Amino acid sequence: MALLCLLFLNLELIKVTSKCFHRIGIVAAFVFMVAAQAVAATGEENKQKARALIQRLEQEYLSSEVPTIVQKLQKNILPISVLQAFALEQNLIIPSDLRNNALSLHRFGGSPRKSTRQFFTRLVTGEVKAGEQLPAFIQALNITPSQIDLYQPLAGAQAYPAYTTWLANYASSSEIAAALLINFQSFGQSIGHMAQALKKHKGMSDSQIEFLLTFSKLPSGFRGQAIDIISEGLASGVRESDIETRVRLIQSYERDFWRALNDVSKAAKT
Repeated sequence: MALLCLLFLNLELIKVTSKCFHRIGIVAAFVFMVAAQAVAATGEENKQKARALIQRLEQEYLSSEVPTIVQKLQKNILPISVLQAFALEQNLIIPSDLRNNALSLHRFGGSPRKSTRQFFTRLVTGEVKAGEQLPAFIQALNITPSQIDLYQPLAGAQAYPAYTTWLANYASSSEIAAALLINFQSFGQSIGHMAQALKKHKGMSDSQIEFLLTFSKLPSGFRGQAIDIISEGLASGVRESDIETRVRLIQSYERDFWRALNDVSKAAKT
């Protein structure tokens, strides 16, 4: 009889324990669901912040203003020596940016986020493509190998790649993404105008100005990837003010690039 009572008590204990674990499981699942929803909500909030930040930076640092040398090209009064200087500066900037982007890929290419890996990978492949396309433009401008060898770079024009070198070494992925997203748009707008003017006034073909045409617009998906990276940066504590500083500086160095070429234009004969 005692054995039966003990067995009955054990069965009841098992039933009670089972019910407790079942209830704990339900509570745990509920807590997990709430936490997952909170994380998702936070992620979407950071993405909205990133979009709003980029929109504000675009409004502040992008304009429809065309660089002076591009305006002169559109009027067909730009000396050929200035176009040659532009191409020769790019001939120095492209390999510099290739190394910079390769360093950024080395730093951030191991990210678990697909958008981050794709963003920094396409920066490298983009510079490789630029290096392949630029020679046709150089040839169209009748630049000789000796001109390339003897060319003395402009300090104002080379300030830009010097800064992108700093970014590749020291900036966060979100700072780099924001700076390049804004800068690629402004540079793309300028060289897009150049391409059209060269076709109109110099009779250049699309193959000769392929470098300009390729980089006159953002690659598909580039903006979304940049915003994902910026969103992740904001979530990890990167300050919006730091991101804006990188954008402000790179845009300043971009203006220095065009000013340096305009100084060449002032000194040259048409």
